Amino acid sequence: MKKSAFLIGIVFVLISCNSGNKEPLDSTTNAKSEVAKSYDCLKEYQEDYSKLLSKEEMASVYPFSFDDAKVKLKAGKFGSHIYTWPSDRPVVEQEIQGRNIKSSDYNSMGVALLSFYSDDIEIESVLEEFNMAYKQLSEEEQKKIQDNLDKQSEDVRKSGMKMMEKRMKEKWDAVENVGTSAWYKWSDRWGGELAVLAGRAKFYIRLKISDNSSENLAIAEKLAEKILEKCN
Repeated sequence: MKKSAFLIGIVFVLISCNSGNKEPLDSTTNAKSEVAKSYDCLKEYQEDYSKLLSKEEMASVYPFSFDDAKVKLKAGKFGSHIYTWPSDRPVVEQEIQGRNIKSSDYNSMGVALLSFYSDDIEIESVLEEFNMAYKQLSEEEQKKIQDNLDKQSEDVRKSGMKMMEKRMKEKWDAVENVGTSAWYKWSDRWGGELAVLAGRAKFYIRLKISDNSSENLAIAEKLAEKILEKCN
């Protein structure tokens, strides 16, 4: 219950922050006609991610052996369809609670978290809210968020501060010509993640097929297009 209340609170914070920011976001979006384009056809895939991005579509972009791969398939707005398989990269060593733990650095590829913004929200506001979640926040925007958090309950304020600390450490880069808007981040440990907005639909492409961020992004863009083409 507290988690739900917090999420509602943080959404309010971001929207309130965004209401004072009327700067154009053209540099982070595709052609303006994409803003009004409907991707409602993707709703039917929320209960079957294997059809949202099939294994055949993945392999057509980046071939791999299904015999060596494991798959995680889950439905709903917190669902996913992700394959993992062995890589030729060295074993990863990391310290956890004072102990050095070695683990395999697997390849992975798939889609996750297909969700939809409410029809009650203006489509232009959907775009602004999406971009606000990933763009670099100015000092003024950070102050507005802090001011709004200070008005929340203690539990929400503390959780909000932790979320914002994590948010400020993440670096997302705008990606052109993918859906309505898209942002990409890279982790040496976990790989790439491409957040895509298409009309009111939002989904994530997650993958790691090498240690090269740009190479992973190029594959992620092609995988995203496989999904977007379903509404053409």
